[in-house]
Amino acid sequence: MKIIRPLYLLMLLLPITAFSQTSKVTVKGVVMDSLTQETIPYATIRITPAGKPSVLEKAVVTDDGGAFNFAMTKKGEFVLNIQYLGKEPVEKAFSVGSGNTVDLGNIFLRGDKTTLSEVVVSAQRPLVKVDMDKITYSLEDDPDSKTSNVMDMLRKVPMVTIDAEDNIELKGSTSYKIYLDGKPSSMLASNPKDVLKSMPASSIKNIEVITDPGPKYDAEGLAGIINIITNKETSMGGYTATLNGRADTRGGYGLGGFLSFKKGKLGFTGNYNYYDYKSPWSNMSSSREYFGVEQRHFVETTGRNKYSGNGQYGGGELSYEIDTLNLVNIGFSKYGGDGTSKSYGTTKYADVSNITQQEYNQNAVNDYTYGSTSVKVDYQNTSAKNKDRLFTASYRYQTSPDDWASRVAYENVLAFRDFGTDQYSDGSTKEHTFQVDYTTPFSKIHTLEAGLKYIIRLSDSRSGRQDYDPETGVWTDIASSNDKFKHEQDIFSAYLGYTAKIKKWGFKAGARYEGTNLEARFPLDSEQNFKTDYSNIVPSATVSYQLATSQTIRLGYNMRISRPGIWQLNPYVNSSDTTTISYGNPDLDAVKSHNINLNYSLFTPKFNMNTSVSYNIVNNSVEDVTRLEGNTIIRTYGNVGKKREVSLFNYVSWTPMSKIRFTANTSVGYTDIRGYGSPGEWMTNTGFTGRLFTNFQYTFPQAFKFSAGFGGRTGNVNLLGKRSGFSYHSFGLSKSFLADKLTFNVSAVNPFQKELKFTRKEHTTEYLAESINYNKNQSFNFSVSYRFGEMKAQIKKAARSINNDDAMGGGSAEQSGGGQQ
Repeated sequence: MKIIRPLYLLMLLLPITAFSQTSKVTVKGVVMDSLTQETIPYATIRITPAGKPSVLEKAVVTDDGGAFNFAMTKKGEFVLNIQYLGKEPVEKAFSVGSGNTVDLGNIFLRGDKTTLSEVVVSAQRPLVKVDMDKITYSLEDDPDSKTSNVMDMLRKVPMVTIDAEDNIELKGSTSYKIYLDGKPSSMLASNPKDVLKSMPASSIKNIEVITDPGPKYDAEGLAGIINIITNKETSMGGYTATLNGRADTRGGYGLGGFLSFKKGKLGFTGNYNYYDYKSPWSNMSSSREYFGVEQRHFVETTGRNKYSGNGQYGGGELSYEIDTLNLVNIGFSKYGGDGTSKSYGTTKYADVSNITQQEYNQNAVNDYTYGSTSVKVDYQNTSAKNKDRLFTASYRYQTSPDDWASRVAYENVLAFRDFGTDQYSDGSTKEHTFQVDYTTPFSKIHTLEAGLKYIIRLSDSRSGRQDYDPETGVWTDIASSNDKFKHEQDIFSAYLGYTAKIKKWGFKAGARYEGTNLEARFPLDSEQNFKTDYSNIVPSATVSYQLATSQTIRLGYNMRISRPGIWQLNPYVNSSDTTTISYGNPDLDAVKSHNINLNYSLFTPKFNMNTSVSYNIVNNSVEDVTRLEGNTIIRTYGNVGKKREVSLFNYVSWTPMSKIRFTANTSVGYTDIRGYGSPGEWMTNTGFTGRLFTNFQYTFPQAFKFSAGFGGRTGNVNLLGKRSGFSYHSFGLSKSFLADKLTFNVSAVNPFQKELKFTRKEHTTEYLAESINYNKNQSFNFSVSYRFGEMKAQIKKAARSINNDDAMGGGSAEQSGGGQQ
């Protein structure tokens, strides 16, 4: 009986207890901003009993729409404590009784006027933010930035893809600019991967991808701008420095350093790097068929080539804060290098029956020099009444040499005369730029910006050629009226832009005027001199709507122009290859393009997605133009193309847990290009293109970080034909020591693929050509970096500076490899 009685009582109590435990009351509501009426995602909610704030009953987080919904099994009086970074905490009392639901409705949070000493945040902050004309990736919120360089972090940025050799593309294009704090850098422009590898990511606040450049940017036809923003300044000082070294199994190596310090009103940032690159011998071949030619109907070339070179780059920027409202920046940079490419091959000419008629060996050595030196000064004034009202005045001087020389020896094998040729071209561009900018907000939601700019650009080149006769041992000068060439541009521009943010809507519109006076002079033949003037109004507009705090849709339009560079303008004839002769066209006009973009973004703590559709229209694109003279292809440039391109870009980042991150940048596009690829021949070429770049990261115990990358791209389409694509794979492992100050990294690029095959095909009514090149890009790399010092403040820099983005790329250094290798 002593045992049965307690069991009997327990049986009576169990149903009552079970009923009380399963009677749940749902508590729900929505957290909103009191000013904008927007919902607040991922706010932290603590539930405590009334009068007992230290007793935590439950903790939840609002979803991406600001809503919360949780169950309470206890009856009584409770208090909801809601916290969000930058907002004043709110307490909301509620009772749990016999009902099924407690609806607290909309709960409003106001902006915090004081600095919070401590906030409990139980949700990870989103790493990506979308604005009207840009996407921002927050490095300071990514824990990987503490032990990584900027190049490593750039792989995570939406719309940016980096292949196995660290070549950077934005939206699948190499037509972009990289800025540092809103300003161009000649070092970043020419050697981005080496510079970015030398910069510690911990010194960077954000990386912005500006996909719709507004009127304040030069009207170059860019895919966009990558803007690297350093951390904000404080009143404190300090210094930080990084030393790094790297080597690969191809024989390349590099050494570098990065320094930043601040003391009082004075600050300095600078870096220096030396690099040496090498490529092993790679095989190549080409074949051509000339229609309507019988004796030399077929031409075949087989051979191999390699390249090597070295270079240095360095620069610095001195910042002085005159007072809290006035700032002066003085910057300098210099980079340069030399390279050599060597090739050896055999060329055969055969008749229509494919019987060899002529054959010779060809040895070629090409040397090139590249570089740039720039000095600039920025002055910035901040209004005492409004810290966002800025006036900036800037000046920059830059000079850029572009020299090359080639020596080719031709050796008879069958029915061909021995001879040699020696060519050179020394080119340079000098540039003076003056600029003023003014930005002012008004009525809280409106911003107006305006500016003026004047560029003086002076380019010239001296070229020459000599032919060698082995029988006489005499070099003979081959004179040309194009041996000396001068090109001058005066560019005037003014812009006006307007921005407004009204609740969930954003508007941005503006226009830029650009006028150009151009003069080309030929000192050896003044009859070829010419002048031309042209002007353009370049409009842009963007409208965005915030579907939710983590979702945005944006529609934008902009017009861009591109002016040809000196290499495309220089009419000097390069005949180092007997089968192809090339020269520039001084009559080239600026290329005008129209871009329409529709963008949707969704960003949560674990999953990020950005999708955009773009349509590009160009009616006078610069394309290769060829014609046939005998058995020689004459190649130059012309505004002969009409291009239509539709592209879909998608970026995905998934972090299921803190140790795992997966990112993917993909795109697919369709190109339709038409124009006169050769005199009198209207040509059409179309095709699909696609790209896939993925990266997987996993952190093992003891903080070993493993990464794997896979990707590739299909071939691209041009007016004369198509070029093949490529695929790649890479693996890396890194480990940091000494409180993350010493970092070792080993990586393998294409360990299971020794070489890549690239093909190029051209087809006109006069000839059919195909070339094949094999690139041995397999390598195993090792790098080490050591960071010391402590930087408690970053250097204050001018918000605006000179950005000369209007000139197309080009030049012998680029074509031969140069620093881009």
